Amino acid sequence: MAHRLSRTWESISSIVPFLAPAPPPSHAHYAAIPLAASSSSKSNDGSPATDDEKLLALGAAGGGLGVQVPRRHWLVLAWTYLSPLLVLLLTASIYVDRRRTALQWATVVNPYACGPKSNFTTLEAVCRAGTGPERQKDENYELALDRHLTQQQCDAIYPRLYLEIERARDYWRARGGVTEKDLDEAEQRGQARVQIINNRMYVKSYAGDQQGTRTKATLALINEALVTSPEPVPDIEFVIQTGDNGVPQGAPWALGRKEKEEQLTLMPDYSFFSWPEPQVNSWQEVADHCREYESHLRWEDKIDQLLWRGAFLVEIRKELWEIARKYPWGAVSDLDWGDRESVNKLLLTPEQHCQWKFLAHVEGYAYSGRLKYLTQCRSVIVAHKMRYVQHFHHLFDSDPTSPSQNIVISPGRNFDNIASVMDSLLSDDARAKQIADTSYEFWQHWLSVGSVACYWRRLFREWKEVMAFEPVLKRDVASYNSFILMGQVHWEAH
Repeated sequence: MAHRLSRTWESISSIVPFLAPAPPPSHAHYAAIPLAASSSSKSNDGSPATDDEKLLALGAAGGGLGVQVPRRHWLVLAWTYLSPLLVLLLTASIYVDRRRTALQWATVVNPYACGPKSNFTTLEAVCRAGTGPERQKDENYELALDRHLTQQQCDAIYPRLYLEIERARDYWRARGGVTEKDLDEAEQRGQARVQIINNRMYVKSYAGDQQGTRTKATLALINEALVTSPEPVPDIEFVIQTGDNGVPQGAPWALGRKEKEEQLTLMPDYSFFSWPEPQVNSWQEVADHCREYESHLRWEDKIDQLLWRGAFLVEIRKELWEIARKYPWGAVSDLDWGDRESVNKLLLTPEQHCQWKFLAHVEGYAYSGRLKYLTQCRSVIVAHKMRYVQHFHHLFDSDPTSPSQNIVISPGRNFDNIASVMDSLLSDDARAKQIADTSYEFWQHWLSVGSVACYWRRLFREWKEVMAFEPVLKRDVASYNSFILMGQVHWEAH
């Protein structure tokens, strides 16, 4: 200890010159500080010595270190003794603090699950709320932003969301599970074959025949669900189809299905990421624009008509036009995508649809991706009985007697009874407004980015339950990071 104190003092002295120890007694005692007169006689005759003449030997005061310090530097002397102790205390405090922090994290199974991800999310507060019924309150969450929900939170907030996942799980479980052969067959008509290994996505195959950016948008959605997951995702392998019609061959994931196509497993629509071709852009952008647009609209200022604009393509759309054009409430028109002048004149942005009180939804060759966008307007959606199912359709309530009705389904074949439906809505404006308000609440909950992420991650887990094989990662696949840049699985080095 004494040796360390001596070393500490010497280090300080080398930096600050005036703190250097006095030279040995055989030299001039005050070589660095000139004195006015000799001190020897004053010392002998008993006259008091000056402060500079009084030297304090560290050897006498501190264990014989042999270092002499002028008394006026007693603060430095004190620091010489205290500094090593302070260093030790500081080191000990840092160690204790880190140890305490480590113990705190050790009490959380997965600390990342409850870590704050954004200044705009209430997730941290929710994590502190406990595990009781209070966690199921929607007001605890910002569903438009909270992608980082645990499975427990997802199940509490969206308890009825996973019907299609559970149906597909039960279907494949009853048949012994999904085999590699099932995926090989699905791959023949699919757009991509994908693996998730160690929470990372790999593209195993990517078909040359693609419909726009659909498959890339779907893969981007899957990647978002992965990177925002606060919990591990199981290793799985699957095939996605992104065409309008799902093909019931093998065991694919599809965008929509007919009621009888039970072997199709439904995934969220690609446009929950973005749909750039018709300039619809991302789902969140549409939500922002519609919300802003609606903030300046009163219900009574909206147009009392049923709006639909698009390409006729199929008979049911022409039938709606034939009926609607006979009534003042009809605002149905064809949109010829080959006629740019007509398109520029008639094409509406998603938020511009909100000007109308009533919005028609009509299927095309398969399901129509327009439906979910219509819910972002505070308007009444009027549809026919749909032939195709998407992952969220079962959540609609079309019961005319229900206080939670959020969509109107025209009874009978197609739109044969649309006239009486519209007469009923126009004659009861308060009821129409109630349906519109409920529809607006529907999308904010069931079609939020939080719900989409929860659906994907639940799909990953349930799919793992029915997989009859373990996926193996090989070198002939492309990581998603590379695929999204190259747009293909295999390429020549250059």
